[in-house]
Amino acid sequence: MVELEKVQHLLAMACPKDLDEITPEKHLISDLELDSFGLMEAVMAFEDEFGIEIPDRDLRLLDTVQDVLVYLEEKTGTGHVPAGVF
Repeated sequence: MVELEKVQHLLAMACPKDLDEITPEKHLISDLELDSFGLMEAVMAFEDEFGIEIPDRDLRLLDTVQDVLVYLEEKTGTGHVPAGVF
């Protein structure tokens, strides 16, 4: 299971927002103000943390924090998003 808190911490290292502002419905670019460098930094952190590879073509799938959670669940094979995250 991919924990929301882990994703929040990884995103907080790449964006100019506080941890409590990183919620599932937030958009990575418009709400969390990730630029292209920040997005790549977050992607590399996800890859390192979860032992996966995120191809460039998949970046278009990652619009919100919730999208990141679902994507990571699918890529890691855990397939379970915690209740209350949606």
